[in-house]
Amino acid sequence: MSGMDEATRARLLAEFAACLDDMDKDMPEDDPRTVDLYTLLTEMAALKNEIRIESRQFKGALDDFRTFAETLNGHTSRLERDLDRAREEASGNERRIERNFLLGLLTLRDSLQAGVSAAGNPPRSFWDRLIPGPQRFANSLAEGQRLTLRRLDDTLDSYGVRPMSVLGSPLDPNSMRVVGVEANDAVANGTVLRETRSGFFHRGDILRIAEVIVSKKELPT
Repeated sequence: MSGMDEATRARLLAEFAACLDDMDKDMPEDDPRTVDLYTLLTEMAALKNEIRIESRQFKGALDDFRTFAETLNGHTSRLERDLDRAREEASGNERRIERNFLLGLLTLRDSLQAGVSAAGNPPRSFWDRLIPGPQRFANSLAEGQRLTLRRLDDTLDSYGVRPMSVLGSPLDPNSMRVVGVEANDAVANGTVLRETRSGFFHRGDILRIAEVIVSKKELPT
């Protein structure tokens, strides 16, 4: 009440006290709504204390919820990492299984190719097919091997397996292994002359390296 003189302040306090007295006179003593100032202040203090307690409880519950959320996020992150690792392992296992399967097919192909090469050229005419006796049987067997080899090559192709083209190319240590050397002055040193075992790519990656025989120039005597 800054700026208010003493007389005005005293008058307002007297009017407020008279108003309180009139309220006490109008309200019966046994009226449950009758509340004295001490009781009112006590109730307000109790209410304030209750609000403080509830606020602390709410804060505690909020902290517990935050901790639970952080724990849940941690578990979720670990679960995602475990799932990613499981997917990678499953993918790696699948690639290994596929690789071993394809290598097994290549081993079978080597055997068929050896049989076809040993049998020589296929019959070139109708009269060649009429050769009697064991030779005709051998020719039929070789022809069956050729058909099987072509089907096997088609199967490998469907898996993305492609043969390497190495004949006449320089030696590449990453995709070839030297198993023999032959003197040859017609080509540069290290040129692939023959394959003893074919090499293959699988979807651009080396599936099996080629085993080759390379050239070497003869030293002057």
